[in-house]
Amino acid sequence: MKRLFGCDRLPPGVRRAFRLPWSRSEMRRELDEELDFHLQMRIDELRTRGLDGKAAHLEALRRLGDERELKAYCLRLDERRTFVDRALGWIRDWRQDTGLAWRQARHRPAFTALAVLTLALGIGANSAIFSVVHRLLIAPLPYPDGNRIVVLTMHGDRANAQPPSGPLLRAWSERAHGIGPIAAIAVDAIMVQDLAEQDTVVAYVTPNYLSVLGLRPVIGRSFTGREAHGRNATVAMITDGLWRRSYGGRAGAIGSTIRVDGRPYTIVGVTPPAMGDPYALSWSGQRLHEATPSIFLPAPLDSLDGGDAFARLRDGVSQAQADHELQDIAATVPPITGSRVPQWMNLRCCARTVSARNMLDQREVRAVQVLFVAVGVLLLIACANVANLLMTRAWSRRREFAVRAALGAGRSRLVRLMLTESIMTALAGGALGVALAWEGVRGIVALRPPTLGDLGHAGIDPAVLWWSVGISVVTGVLFGSAPALFAGGQSVNDVLKGESLTTSGDPKLRRARSALIVVEIAMALVLLVGAGLLVRSFVSLEKIPLGFDPHGLVAYDVIFGPSPPPPPGTPPGQGRATRLALEQHILDELRAQPGVLGASFGPMPGQPWHAFATTLEAGGDGSAGSGVISDFGVNLVTPEYFAVTRMPLLEGRPAALSPASFLAPVPGGPPGEVVVDRAMAERLWPGRSAVGRYLVSVSGRPSRRDSSLVVGVAEGAHVPALGAPRAPEYFQPVVVPGNESYLVRVPGDPHAAAPKLRRFISQLSAYAVPRSTTIGDDYIRDALAPSRFAMALLGTFAAIALVLSAVGLYGMIAYNVSQRTREIGVRMALGARPGSITALFVREGVRLAVAGLVIGTAISLGATRVMAGMLYAVTPQDPATFVGIVGLVAAIALAASYVPTRRALRVDPTEALRDG
Repeated sequence: MKRLFGCDRLPPGVRRAFRLPWSRSEMRRELDEELDFHLQMRIDELRTRGLDGKAAHLEALRRLGDERELKAYCLRLDERRTFVDRALGWIRDWRQDTGLAWRQARHRPAFTALAVLTLALGIGANSAIFSVVHRLLIAPLPYPDGNRIVVLTMHGDRANAQPPSGPLLRAWSERAHGIGPIAAIAVDAIMVQDLAEQDTVVAYVTPNYLSVLGLRPVIGRSFTGREAHGRNATVAMITDGLWRRSYGGRAGAIGSTIRVDGRPYTIVGVTPPAMGDPYALSWSGQRLHEATPSIFLPAPLDSLDGGDAFARLRDGVSQAQADHELQDIAATVPPITGSRVPQWMNLRCCARTVSARNMLDQREVRAVQVLFVAVGVLLLIACANVANLLMTRAWSRRREFAVRAALGAGRSRLVRLMLTESIMTALAGGALGVALAWEGVRGIVALRPPTLGDLGHAGIDPAVLWWSVGISVVTGVLFGSAPALFAGGQSVNDVLKGESLTTSGDPKLRRARSALIVVEIAMALVLLVGAGLLVRSFVSLEKIPLGFDPHGLVAYDVIFGPSPPPPPGTPPGQGRATRLALEQHILDELRAQPGVLGASFGPMPGQPWHAFATTLEAGGDGSAGSGVISDFGVNLVTPEYFAVTRMPLLEGRPAALSPASFLAPVPGGPPGEVVVDRAMAERLWPGRSAVGRYLVSVSGRPSRRDSSLVVGVAEGAHVPALGAPRAPEYFQPVVVPGNESYLVRVPGDPHAAAPKLRRFISQLSAYAVPRSTTIGDDYIRDALAPSRFAMALLGTFAAIALVLSAVGLYGMIAYNVSQRTREIGVRMALGARPGSITALFVREGVRLAVAGLVIGTAISLGATRVMAGMLYAVTPQDPATFVGIVGLVAAIALAASYVPTRRALRVDPTEALRDG
């Protein structure tokens, strides 16, 4: 209808003058009036041509057409034109605001640089920690929809997870509907010929392994179902790294032959760089360092029951629902029989799925969460600091805003102008912050504890970039809101008449800036108190008596490949005996090496195997007692273990070897001997001697009870662990424990001797590959790494917050001094003493500092409770920490208030009065 009457050709000013409709209700009303007017004009025209009133009305309606469709068309046309006009107007205004903001930034480079640097510190720290949070908690697996991938275990605890048996895997694969196809991987160490890398690791995988992870080979193809027949396959895949190192990244690697354990395999594919074991954890909960597979061979699912089994949760199925289904299926699987079958293999009540988050150490998760909150507080402090700067500049530009308002700029336009400037400043700070975050992530990766080894893959990925952009915009709106509201809320008449000018500025502005300073000091105090508590906790951890001597101690984790096939006619079980003889031979050769003070089987002290679904009871004369322990550690060692580790025996003697194996005692044989640590002795036999009593192990359904004679009490290892209570342990002697962990004590520097002994082990047998070497001193340092990690990062953030708060307080006092120059001159001309002028400004700073300290202390008393699990021998409300930190902040605040007043003491009264 606008086109019908020519309204669409009217200029915007004329349309505003005639108040053409912009709202939908006004559009409808005006449209109804126009249609009625047009219809009446048509009726009058038809009546002049000779038609009567009713016939003219019907003919006019016929020529007009469908009235509802015509109204809808006109409304759509008007709405489209209105939207386009408004969008174009917004773009024009935004370009003007952006240009003005850019000119303002160029005219005040020092101010802009200070604001951008302040925001860069806050946004950079936030982005760096978010990359850690994203890598560990949001997307811990680098696979498509990786959060739906779960590992199938017999227990969900990180330290006690056990692989499901072959029959159980088959039952789940055939009958489970809540999970997709099951894939599995089993890592082994086998010598590889035809390559420069002789010392490598081979993994057996199911043919669907890549598809379950959502990956595809870089070149070539994956395995087919027909190629996985037992472990007699003739094809292999290699990793991207091995492909580039040994084949130069050439496509000709496909189809070439590689010899593994003396057998030829044809390379059919190259796995992507992200390929690997998503849950690279041994079943005892300790990481298998450096055990990254380089070659993959196909194998059927039922032959990989000792490895990691994976599946994807189907759409709409939760992890709890999948757990319930797996447990129901497990309850119907017949138990596995055999004299050497571990009891846990038939404990179906614990069958469940485990996600990547379940495998993380909850202490490190809590530390990362606390750090994420800390950088959020740091960002708030940076926002308050920049808001203070912008409010000061807004006060200096109050006449500019008044002139703009007088020329027709509305309050919303002034607010939008200030928000545009603040968002541009925040985006510039965000860009610089991303660069700082890039270096910050490298520092975090270098400081990460061993349990957060996956952080090695953390970086500034697209998700982190989008997060940085988002927080930059939000930060710009946050710190720009107060100056924007101030700019739009000034009275034009008062500003132009100069009535709002005072010697110290607008009282409302001064109160707002003071409130921001109080917030900065309070938040800085919270961060400093948290950092102080972690420092005291770290000092306490370093003073813990270890219970053994780590100096000169070296541990080797050795992976054994399959032994050569026994000759024809070898009795059953002879293959296992050959394997045990090989392990014992390596141990004997290590003891005979020059410079070796001792060697033993067993784990590094403080790394026991944690049993589950088993309880220990105190027995006196072979019968069960009243004491019960359900959480304990088991150390499978040889009798020389205590001498090698230098762990003192408080009572009794080392346990002697017995006919018992490490899986189950020989039926009808004598009870084995064990040594318990001090904690277990005090739990089961408080106030009595444990030597000569029996330790009863209860497991299985129906219950199975095995008794062991306690012949000694050891001190036990007290390895510093961040907030983790140490479980009682006992030491069981075995000929060969089967965990392939060798402990060696050497004189002098173990870092120099360790590589030589490692090469010596590799040369002893083609089927023994030492994949991990742990130095005792490094082991203790790594144990302290979680505490050091949290302490270093939180301390850094707290120091930045303290500096920003001090700079903010200094800037405010300095600004007040500059604004009150005339007042200072008058006071000095009237005889005021310099000390009274100094006290005038120092009192203002001290008043703000005291308010911030009171508020910060109150917040800290509640906030530090979440750190209880991160502290050792220190309470979250430690008085010494609070007093020390409050004193430090008070001293810095006093200095930040005093330094600007030195300018006031050098003011010449004559010049001050002339300038005023």
